[in-house]
Amino acid sequence: MDENIFPKVDDYLINLFSLEDNVLKRARKSIKENEMPEISVSANQGQFLFLLAKICNAKRIIEIGALGGYSTIWLARALDEKGKLTSIELEPKHAEVAKENIARAGLSDKVEILVGDALKILPKLVKDKISANLIFIDAEKTQYVSYFDYALKLAKKGTVIIADNVIREGKILEENSSDEMVIGAKKYNEMLSKNDKVITSIIQQVGKKAYDGMAISIVK
Repeated sequence: MDENIFPKVDDYLINLFSLEDNVLKRARKSIKENEMPEISVSANQGQFLFLLAKICNAKRIIEIGALGGYSTIWLARALDEKGKLTSIELEPKHAEVAKENIARAGLSDKVEILVGDALKILPKLVKDKISANLIFIDAEKTQYVSYFDYALKLAKKGTVIIADNVIREGKILEENSSDEMVIGAKKYNEMLSKNDKVITSIIQQVGKKAYDGMAISIVK
């Protein structure tokens, strides 16, 4: 099969459902203009996140890894008037771009960006007894298991925990991979397979972002 078909189908679906408005297009453009990694979720994946947030009636969302705020906008748009999203971003420059994009989207009243190491910020959220309906993990892959441990402490029954990039173009099948991101994804997937506190499904995905996948877990 011609692999070029996958991004073409992505474009077809994006255009068919008019998924990217000017705000989202500008957010993606700003990421490129600021020479940031162009690794945001695709528009189809953004819509998928939006739907998951709607399905679980999310009132409180935590995002680990804001980058330029593209996925943040998708998730925040799923919240009702009183909803709140907290996004954690390690890089100050990325956080500033995210804040600008979120402001342009008219979502500054719903979204707060916390700048710093997530493994130092998450314990503070736990201490503050924050409880989230949806947690989206899309940051340093080597720390996914640690992020998940904190996610459970911030979760309640029915909380949805989503982790992006867990297939790594199928490289998770490589037994002796030296790629730290692949190793991190494998450890995360293996941990989920043994964790009796959640029910998990891992979905393989193809499209503009090539071949990867998301792990979707629900807390029992």
